[in-house]
Amino acid sequence: MKLYEQLLKVFHQAGVHEIFGVPGDAINPLIEALRLQDEIKFIHVIHEEAGALAASAQAKLTGRLAVCAGTVGPGAIHLLNGLYDAAKDYAPVLALTGQVPSVEIGFNYHQEVDLQRLFSDVAVFRATISNPEQMPRIAIEACHAALWEGGVAVLTIPHDVGNQKVSDNHFQVVAEKDSSRIMPTMAVLSGAIDMIEKAKRVTILYGEGCRQAADPLLVLAEQLKAPMIYSLKAKDLIPTDHPLVAGGLGLLGTRGGITAAENCDLLLVLGSDFPYRDWYPEHVPILRVDIKGRVIGRRTEHEYGLVGDCKTVIETFCRKLGKRTDETHLREVQKAKDAGESVLKERADLSRDQELIHPQAVAALVSSLAHDNAIFTCDTGAVTVWGARHLHLRQGQRFLLSFNLATMAFAMPAALGVQLACPERQVIALCGDGGFNMLMGDFLTAIKYQLPIKVIIFNNRRLGLIQMEQEAEGYPEHETDLLNPDYKLLARSFGAEGFSASKPENLKQTICDMLDCDGPALLDVKIATSELTMPPRIGATQAFGFARAKIKEFLG
Repeated sequence: MKLYEQLLKVFHQAGVHEIFGVPGDAINPLIEALRLQDEIKFIHVIHEEAGALAASAQAKLTGRLAVCAGTVGPGAIHLLNGLYDAAKDYAPVLALTGQVPSVEIGFNYHQEVDLQRLFSDVAVFRATISNPEQMPRIAIEACHAALWEGGVAVLTIPHDVGNQKVSDNHFQVVAEKDSSRIMPTMAVLSGAIDMIEKAKRVTILYGEGCRQAADPLLVLAEQLKAPMIYSLKAKDLIPTDHPLVAGGLGLLGTRGGITAAENCDLLLVLGSDFPYRDWYPEHVPILRVDIKGRVIGRRTEHEYGLVGDCKTVIETFCRKLGKRTDETHLREVQKAKDAGESVLKERADLSRDQELIHPQAVAALVSSLAHDNAIFTCDTGAVTVWGARHLHLRQGQRFLLSFNLATMAFAMPAALGVQLACPERQVIALCGDGGFNMLMGDFLTAIKYQLPIKVIIFNNRRLGLIQMEQEAEGYPEHETDLLNPDYKLLARSFGAEGFSASKPENLKQTICDMLDCDGPALLDVKIATSELTMPPRIGATQAFGFARAKIKEFLG
């Protein structure tokens, strides 16, 4: 068989169902190999960046290997932003890139780029297949590196090599993670248990590392009467209205989450590398459990760290620790959460204004109307704030974001990948207008493949979060305005259903009509431009800077 034919067999065994990309001369042998089989489908996107973001989202959601492809030079370069999104969120993605003919490498050939150097920072594994004898071993190692190290692998194949014959050898790809667990020593565990027993007001901060440990996590929190803060990446792990869930932390956090952090005497961090040092409680010991030993001590000083599987460690804590009866700390946090939720509910009230639609109301309405198994993808920007605070996720719903890279334009391409992975589930993309504009052409991909994604554009005609950041630093707003098309007409010209809403009175019905569409649909919501993305805690410097900026804007 030919090299690409064998490569597709490796991918199939690794659980790959789609390859996202744009055809091009250097990967034409790949396209031909795809044409001759039925196991893996090529999804022809408009822009390679969208393909890489779709693959990244698919990998984040499922934990399975996802694949994207780009041809030589520009095609490969366009993948880079989406690959960084995958790398920063430890998502297993493999990128296939074409290269100039092998005899021309190193001679500044047309479109030649040093791809090994280009991907050196983003990839946990990268290799060029220069000899067919490297197959299938090199492809298997690339798959295993992405899956088992949690990151990006890059395989580069010169145009002439892809057409060469390879031996039809037997091989195995280990794609399913088994039940193997990493357990700290009992001496280390005993030190951690001693810290917990001595603390009177324990707060738990849980992250993505607890994805397989939701049940024992709730048991531990109940035993300790400990309020729980979620990292944004783990917002969908436990329903946000659960009485033990305090809320989020950081600029996108909530009053309950902030109170839980500030009032504790021990912060138990489970499977989270929460990066914002200013939001950790001062002078409070941190007990951190993570499968990645390198994160221990990275964010705070005087940490006690356990390297191990969160589920195993949590189950051990549950067995070794007694059940507490003092709920004082928990009740104080619940009271703060209720007060904060009351304020958020007022801001999301549709009757708050007769003329203007406030973005909080859009997010809250979509949250209440979505299916119980809906998957939300969200852009980076002001819409992230509305999604983080006003999506009240229910059991079975999922929430995806460009969590650590925080790239714009994530939501809609991510919805493409997610819908292909979960064709039976409702997929809703919460898009900022700035983010949607960047890759709006790939809404055509949803129409081409009849992916019934639902796109909601928070249209405030500006980069709202950037404006807020400018003003918080004391700068008057400058060059954050956007010139937007008529998104409703745009969607219809593409061949999708298009809707728009500009008044509160018809918003709910319009959202219902859009969500009821069988195919891809887009809703343009013209929201209030003056809405502020207020942090849960405002410092004096921020307040003074904002006041200075507003005075400058007023005076011109």
